[in-house]
Amino acid sequence: MAQRFAPGTLLIDRYLIDSYHNAGGMQEVYRCHDISLDRPAVVKTPKDGVKDRRFRRGAEMGARVNHPNIAATYDYYEDEDVTFLVEEFVPGRDLGRRLSSDYYFLDPGLAAHVVHHIARALHEAHRAEICHRDLKPSNVMVSDDASLYTIKLTDFGIAKLAESAIATEMSEWKRDEATLTTSSTLLGAVPYMAPECWSDWKSAGQPMDIWALGCIAYQLLSGNLPFGGGAVAIANVVRAEAAGIVNLQKPATFGTHASTIKLESDIWALVLSCIALDPANRPSAKQVIEACDALCYSSSERMLGEIIEYGIPYDSGVKRKTGRIRNLVSKSADFFHGSEFYGSGIPKVGQKVSYSVYPGAPWDRCSPVLLLR
Repeated sequence: MAQRFAPGTLLIDRYLIDSYHNAGGMQEVYRCHDISLDRPAVVKTPKDGVKDRRFRRGAEMGARVNHPNIAATYDYYEDEDVTFLVEEFVPGRDLGRRLSSDYYFLDPGLAAHVVHHIARALHEAHRAEICHRDLKPSNVMVSDDASLYTIKLTDFGIAKLAESAIATEMSEWKRDEATLTTSSTLLGAVPYMAPECWSDWKSAGQPMDIWALGCIAYQLLSGNLPFGGGAVAIANVVRAEAAGIVNLQKPATFGTHASTIKLESDIWALVLSCIALDPANRPSAKQVIEACDALCYSSSERMLGEIIEYGIPYDSGVKRKTGRIRNLVSKSADFFHGSEFYGSGIPKVGQKVSYSVYPGAPWDRCSPVLLLR
């Protein structure tokens, strides 16, 4: 597909296109430089590039919310030839890409951190009577550091356009299930769509965002979608509705780490409350924040490292469940115990991990140690 804006294009004498960034189901995204305020930004335009009142309404919605966990909408422009909005540039990648390229799953502490910040963004939007309606990992921007320090919900400006497209595609899907495999917009949304969306999409409101947040939380903790993807997800949600209960398996790592058993219990209860079949039984975004506030999780800096030793022997020759991690930047090495390892099986030399370090005697100690791809 031909890109609408070539590098070097100057839009309305202000936004200088640097490069094509990516494309979603509904839009093209370009890196640009705001020459008036000397700052980086992104330009987003509908894929057909033409004026669309839904896109304008979406931009107006985005401009109504201002919060550290929401990518700011800076500007909007339309004429007979082109329509675009300008949004804050968030360095990093979207959460979906981080999950697919960097992580198998997150340990409970890092997952709680991500959920907490997304909930803050949702609360601000809901307070302004705005429902995102397309909450999924690809619409959450995160920084590239191991701590996932920056988390920003984005694409309020495209939500209205996506809302209309999804509604149309859902109607078509009910007539022809092949629509599900040919529509990237609908296919990407399905794993996070609440059951009420399928019965009355236009009337579904803020609780659908909470359901989506619960699905994201489950994915973070387990590495899997709670109901699967595509037609499987639809069938599983319908089956849960018929049975009147959501029957999700706890992540495989739950119950195997003494240091996070209480956190696992609390965050699991939060996940289940968000994925309640009845929208009235789901917590509000404010209540999710309050639940996250009560979670006991660490926000200590995470670092990137490599396991260089595991199974350090006692003098008797018996191997202990201990090892060392070498920091990929400083090249320093720190001690860790296998009970703090979040990954499948036992730690292996050469595995890439993220970790925090705490003072200890006789050595500083790494905890948690999260296996990376």
